[in-house]
Amino acid sequence: MKCNCVLTSVAAAFLTSAALPLVAQQSAPPLIYETPIEFFGSADFDRDGRTDLVIVDKASGKYRLGYQLTPGVVSWVDCRPSGIKDVAGFGMGRLLATNALALVFTSPDANQVTMVDAASPTAPGRPVTVPFTAALGPNLVVPVDIGGAGKSALADLFVGSMYNSPDPSQGTLLRNDSAEFPKLADVPLAGTAARGNRLSLKTGQPELLCFLVQGDQGATLKVEDLSSGKPVDVVTAADLPAGADYAVGSFGGSPLRTVIAYKPGEKTLTARPVEEPQPGKFQLGKGQSFDLGQAVRRVIALNEGGANELFVIFGEGETAGLFDFDGTKAPALVQAMTATNSAFTCAASMPGGFIAFSRPTESKFSTRYQVYKVAGGAVAAAAFGSLSSLADNDNVTIPDIRSRITAKQTEASADQMKLYTNTIPGTQVSFVMVPIPGGEFLMGSPDNEAGRKPDEGPQHKVKISPFWMGRCEVTWNEYELFMYPDEERRMRGTIPTDTAGDKLADAVTHPSKPYVEMSFGMGKDGFPAIAMTQHAANKYCQWLSAKTGQFYRLPTEAEWEYAARAGTTTAYFFGDDAGKLGEYGWFEQNSDFKYQKVGKKKPNPWGLYDICGNVVEWCLDQYDPDYYKQCAANGEVVDPWNKATKPYPHSVRGGSWDDEAVKCRSAARRGSDRSWKMQDPQLPKSVWYFSDAQWVGFRVVRPFKVPPVEQMQKYWTSGVERD
Repeated sequence: MKCNCVLTSVAAAFLTSAALPLVAQQSAPPLIYETPIEFFGSADFDRDGRTDLVIVDKASGKYRLGYQLTPGVVSWVDCRPSGIKDVAGFGMGRLLATNALALVFTSPDANQVTMVDAASPTAPGRPVTVPFTAALGPNLVVPVDIGGAGKSALADLFVGSMYNSPDPSQGTLLRNDSAEFPKLADVPLAGTAARGNRLSLKTGQPELLCFLVQGDQGATLKVEDLSSGKPVDVVTAADLPAGADYAVGSFGGSPLRTVIAYKPGEKTLTARPVEEPQPGKFQLGKGQSFDLGQAVRRVIALNEGGANELFVIFGEGETAGLFDFDGTKAPALVQAMTATNSAFTCAASMPGGFIAFSRPTESKFSTRYQVYKVAGGAVAAAAFGSLSSLADNDNVTIPDIRSRITAKQTEASADQMKLYTNTIPGTQVSFVMVPIPGGEFLMGSPDNEAGRKPDEGPQHKVKISPFWMGRCEVTWNEYELFMYPDEERRMRGTIPTDTAGDKLADAVTHPSKPYVEMSFGMGKDGFPAIAMTQHAANKYCQWLSAKTGQFYRLPTEAEWEYAARAGTTTAYFFGDDAGKLGEYGWFEQNSDFKYQKVGKKKPNPWGLYDICGNVVEWCLDQYDPDYYKQCAANGEVVDPWNKATKPYPHSVRGGSWDDEAVKCRSAARRGSDRSWKMQDPQLPKSVWYFSDAQWVGFRVVRPFKVPPVEQMQKYWTSGVERD
């Protein structure tokens, strides 16, 4: 998903996918900036000559790309996975192709390095694991050219690691042979490698390896030349305080860079110019220290178009300042700024100004941007908006899941649809799917139906395509395989399974472990699973599709009502007499104040059990009390789906064990509510569980026609689950 709208005014509304002007080409290689939470980088990923942006969330390993698809407009696409979590090192380079940049990530705890192609704004790259056994605990990775035998046009890798023995910290040089990444050399380090970058010391000169070595007594900045196949020190600054950080820029019109060193939390920064006493020989000149009067959090050099500016974030990010800086005189404040929504996180250059990123107090990562224009010594706020969400979308696996589904599809036409039992591979758990023939029906209730509410009308004609529907609601036996993946994986050791399906299913985002026992003491074996969010139900459908090779999703409201009615037009599928409900469903008068095992009452005419009562069932739709009016105005509608645009409310249908009979009618509608999470102790509240909705569950459907990849993603991420 992307947005190409251009925001030109400070009055522009906040957007989920932002559009903003950005740099055409940096005059110096842009640094990757690192915060405790994120990495920020910029480069031309899609090879159109315009600079794009990337923001990496360390904890989740997800990254957000903003592509400048047309001059002056950046479109933020859905977040993508790096393949690992707890990312400690990030870099960009020609790793997978000689004509395109790829992203590289590493995690010390996972002891893993992954690479991802970032060239396409529409098709997410799939993480590729780099074989890495040369060291333990890779915490830094820098794509860089390493000379010597076997050198190709691809970038090689410098990897810093921190769990080795007997000396924990070392650097490792890896040759990029597109396969095994053989080790070229190990380099002992006096401390942990940090803040890795490629750096050109002078305009037009080759890029060199640059990183900090963080020791207990202090930090050392190292710039090394690897063209000979081994590291050769070019410049070194060994007198930095422990925990120091740095920025590099070009100031005062000089082609030589200036290194700005500082320690986050202190008031001063030190500028040290790169000097060239002899052609091709570099050194760091004497440093000048400048007191900025308040604790410095982060320094970003803004050098676009020959500008001589620093963006300095103060305190915990609440304020910042734009400073003119010529490399020698004290930085001069151009304008002080306050974060629009709590705390600045980072910034980047853009033509005629810069863009600043920020986050609200309750968020741990950047959520918004603000563009600033700089002209005539004045700073003016321009476009602003929201960055793309970090919500789970599992979009990288969807093409492979669809390929698996289409390869296993056996029914050539809807006439071949039959009832079937599906055993989840690698388990002994099975479920039954009932064929629902396509057809037309009147959706909603007539004006004279007892208990009718206004949101059930007007009645309107709807055409439904054929599908299968779960004979029963999804039980804990099924759902806990997804909820507790470690236990599900242990089953595979003794039960035949499908390795390809397991790999895809494992890649789907699984729920976090709940704080409490989620059946709330009402029973699990054969009982319906409850208290999951719509997002969790959607992700279960994606997981089940990957495991089985058949496409599953939640039903739309129209599909649910069509299946529940089973060709009838009465209030209930068994007639209008609510007194007969006890024969077909569990509700407040016969449930003993809890849900019951599935399939114990009489089914409807199409063989669906508990379609009224027991637990209300999630649908795909955004609940809108006026949606039927829109449908009726369009005449006959085909397979309607009111796609979600906000977290609440979503539709649930069918009534529950805790409801009176009137709520179990075929046409009865209801929407979800934030109060269903009222007692959830998490902040922000869980995207997976409801603490106060012990009567909501779901059943799955399988449309006869397999949808395209883009539609699959919309089905499985329809919840807009972030509160």
